[in-house]
Amino acid sequence: MSVASNSKSAKILILNQPGLPTKELGNLVDHCFNVGELQKKLEKYNSFLRTIACTSAQLTELAPILRRTQIDALYILNIGDEMKCWDEPWWNRTTVVYTERQLMRHLCTKSMLCFYNEGLEHKKQGDFGLANISFLDSIRALDYSAKFI
Repeated sequence: MSVASNSKSAKILILNQPGLPTKELGNLVDHCFNVGELQKKLEKYNSFLRTIACTSAQLTELAPILRRTQIDALYILNIGDEMKCWDEPWWNRTTVVYTERQLMRHLCTKSMLCFYNEGLEHKKQGDFGLANISFLDSIRALDYSAKFI
């Protein structure tokens, strides 16, 4: 990703999945190693569009936080655990995936949308240089998603 790009409006928080190859997505992605750290980052990025990625095993511990936190999207990597959250208010913003490749494809696509929307905002404000950087980063994120098809 571009060094100049630093999303000011969106953040993808990944809970305890350090092996995911997210380096190409740049500053948009933040890895959290436990639920406590995730909660602190949710508070830190309160004004951002926040997306969370976790495994089904972490969902029980994460559910209470999700009940009192506004998020844009939740991606759950189902590793075989039973999910009993169908009636939660955040469930309509949830996507369940079954492989790390699917998860990465979704995260790349979400990144692409975030960068593109940020580019549109820069363009509206007349800052075409930053708009072009954001649009270029959105194309790079989309191109990176192709590696997970």
